[in-house]
Amino acid sequence: MKIGYPNNPAKDLSGEIAWIGENGFDFLDLFIEEDKAVPELIDTKKIERQLSRYGLGIVGHTAYYIPVGSPFKTLRDASVREVKRALGIFARLGANYVTVHSNWAPGALFSLEKRIDYQVETLKRIVEVADSFGIRIMFEHGIGPDDSPENTKVILESVPELYLNLDTGHANLNGFRPADFINLMKEKIRHVHMSDNNRRDDLHLPLGCGTTDWRRDLKLLKTFYDGTITLEAFVSEKEYVLLARDKVRKAWESSNLDGAT
Repeated sequence: MKIGYPNNPAKDLSGEIAWIGENGFDFLDLFIEEDKAVPELIDTKKIERQLSRYGLGIVGHTAYYIPVGSPFKTLRDASVREVKRALGIFARLGANYVTVHSNWAPGALFSLEKRIDYQVETLKRIVEVADSFGIRIMFEHGIGPDDSPENTKVILESVPELYLNLDTGHANLNGFRPADFINLMKEKIRHVHMSDNNRRDDLHLPLGCGTTDWRRDLKLLKTFYDGTITLEAFVSEKEYVLLARDKVRKAWESSNLDGAT
């Protein structure tokens, strides 16, 4: 198991990578989005040197607000182009997996089938483009009631080359549980985002600061998964992130996750 942390795209990317590397994380979860981490501002040679200096791996992440599920075909077309711009950067930096988020058209205006179809149509095109870069695309379920385990599974089955980025924080909302996603789609999981919340809002708290049973989730994951885990804790006091990282490492290495402290 490897633990990583994302850059804040509103801050200087080089400085973000330095903090991640200097604090002993295993990889960078590179968020390419506005306004300081867009493709035209990323110096790939500089970033390559930093990743090498700190021994960091890399996983890719596109903006969660790209309208891949828009009813407007022009916006879906633009979504493919925007993801392709990011894929060029990810490919140069050696990322093998890149995340694209769910995006839902208004439920009051369109049927569930239609809203799934919009996303599937766009994701099929994105997967095809990504293949030309040697990259695999992961689908990240969002925070709304439509982002159910069942709907997520339908999308993954409709795009066989698509994989799952399991977000345990998102999976802990709307009455769902991470185990619901894991048990339905564990063979598709290629990456994991972990954060804590109160089961009502996507708070992105460090693990142990909310009400999620993250040890239970980690124990279930460990039965079949030994890949990358990003701690998506967005806090100004980064010491809490480091504490959460150490808790996860200790719990993972423990023979009894239920009793890990």
